[in-house]
Amino acid sequence: MTPAAPRRALLARGAASARSRRTPRPVLGGVLGPLLAVVLALVLCGCTSLPTSGPVIEGGGADQGGPRRASDIDARPPLSGASRTEVVAGFLDAMTAWPVQTSVAKEYLTEEAAAGWDPEQETIVYSDSLPVRESAGTVSVRLTAADRLDAVGAWRGAMGAEELTLDFRVSIEDGQYRIADPPDALVVPAGWFRQRHRQVSLYYFDPIAQILVPEPVFVPEGDQLATSLVSALLAGPPPRAQGVVRSFLPSGLTVGLSVPVSDAGVADIALVGEPQAITAQQAELMLAQLAWTLRQDPSVTALRVSIDGTDLPLPGGVSEYSVEAAAALGPAGPGGGRALFGVSQGRLVFGSGDGELAPATGVFGAEGAGVSSVAVTLDNQRAAAVDLGGRRVRLARVQQSASEPAAQTLLSGGNYTRPTFDHADRLWVLERRPGGAVVWLYDEHDDAVRTVRVPGITGTRARGLVVSRDGTRLVGIVRTPDGSDRVVGARVLIGGRGQVQRAGRPFVVREAEGSHITDLAWNGPIRLGLLTATAPGSLYEVDVVAADGATVGVDALSTIVTGKVRGLAASPVEDAPMLAVYADQYVDVVRQEPQPVDLDGLTQLDYAG
Repeated sequence: MTPAAPRRALLARGAASARSRRTPRPVLGGVLGPLLAVVLALVLCGCTSLPTSGPVIEGGGADQGGPRRASDIDARPPLSGASRTEVVAGFLDAMTAWPVQTSVAKEYLTEEAAAGWDPEQETIVYSDSLPVRESAGTVSVRLTAADRLDAVGAWRGAMGAEELTLDFRVSIEDGQYRIADPPDALVVPAGWFRQRHRQVSLYYFDPIAQILVPEPVFVPEGDQLATSLVSALLAGPPPRAQGVVRSFLPSGLTVGLSVPVSDAGVADIALVGEPQAITAQQAELMLAQLAWTLRQDPSVTALRVSIDGTDLPLPGGVSEYSVEAAAALGPAGPGGGRALFGVSQGRLVFGSGDGELAPATGVFGAEGAGVSSVAVTLDNQRAAAVDLGGRRVRLARVQQSASEPAAQTLLSGGNYTRPTFDHADRLWVLERRPGGAVVWLYDEHDDAVRTVRVPGITGTRARGLVVSRDGTRLVGIVRTPDGSDRVVGARVLIGGRGQVQRAGRPFVVREAEGSHITDLAWNGPIRLGLLTATAPGSLYEVDVVAADGATVGVDALSTIVTGKVRGLAASPVEDAPMLAVYADQYVDVVRQEPQPVDLDGLTQLDYAG
């Protein structure tokens, strides 16, 4: 199945629905429809602004395509005698049909262009006004700002300034103006997109099938959510994740017309494609991917899968596979995510989240340990601590151990920031150097420390680093030349034996906005919490941003916390609260509930990882 297949299937279903229900609209003065009349008037005034949504059908002929919804939008076909600019404006407007379909948009194209147009290749989401210019048979539309999604729906970031002008060559066919060279993209307004799409995760495995990795993509909202999720998952990983993750769903499979969900919440997934031999182990991994992907549809509680009419065997001989059945393989890794670890008066402390924190019994919990920052493995057994004023990194047991009584020195002589562990107990440490940052990796399987070049972070003025639990994403805070902070991400490629091979190309998670970011932490599998000092020592802002850098269509949290905040405590475990940390308490950022602590001088608090 090609990457564009989910979109293609969706567009085909939308086209069939639109053909069955399209209702002729009255024309203005017998020539121009309401939208084109407005567009033409604005063009004549020298300023054009396309709407954030298309017209809503208010009634008319028989509805043969099922119940109408207030959100449905009919696309208008081109009117006879429309000008070049009206044809281009009508084409752009026709792409806002909802449910998604492009059959009407194709009517604005020449016959040859309509046959070759491939809007499934990408989505362009634009904002602001669109000045239109016409010159020598070409209509140019200037997008003041726009972003791209790839064929699967993954965010690709902002378009460059040189890409923001869309040129449409308009020719005459059968006496009417038609577009001869449309871009191979669905071009839609940000407001329309925001109202009708949501960011979800498609779940794949790391290369050694130890943990599920979420890949964020955008899919249409509505009754077909389960169908959209399965179709997108079958398409395989988005381009940015190629080589980073793997799928155990056989290639070449497609979903039927839809994925029906029963009143009991059971999704019936009927897949079609070439017959393939599937082992019991592969079947379990397939089910885990489907379960974690479909659990994002609140109507789905379980699933059944068939391939070409043959039921996929379910573990234990059950008749349905619960979406909670593969919880142990989830992207947050093992553990419940509730234990808290921190630093108070230079000692490692820990607690269960009720405000009671106690010093650890291992070497880092002793008086005079001099710990400045710490990270703890997901099993809560070992800690990596930075001490000596940030000049040394050591590894030791959290609690006293007769077999390992002393700490192991991993790094010394540098300027190290807070470490971070992934699910495989790989330890990542950022060293700040005058000549540019260095990223260190300690892998217990090799018992060796080495550097990893991370484009966008290595060699920069990086000030902090975190790794995702699945080990495939690194995100850092980078100081820009103007003194503000940018958040930069990079994917990590892991080999077949679980060894880190290299980091991929960088991408911007958040642009520098003239502020200083004092802390960052994972807040769910595909979200990051950022702590920004608005007025250092008294006023801070907490923002939740998408880890892929998406800025449109993402549910974001932004809140203000007062006082002298020491940092954030957050976890990729979805129900673990994000905490603002103070010297004598921590506060649930969402609920605004304070929890006093029974230790003085708290300087760091965090979950394991």
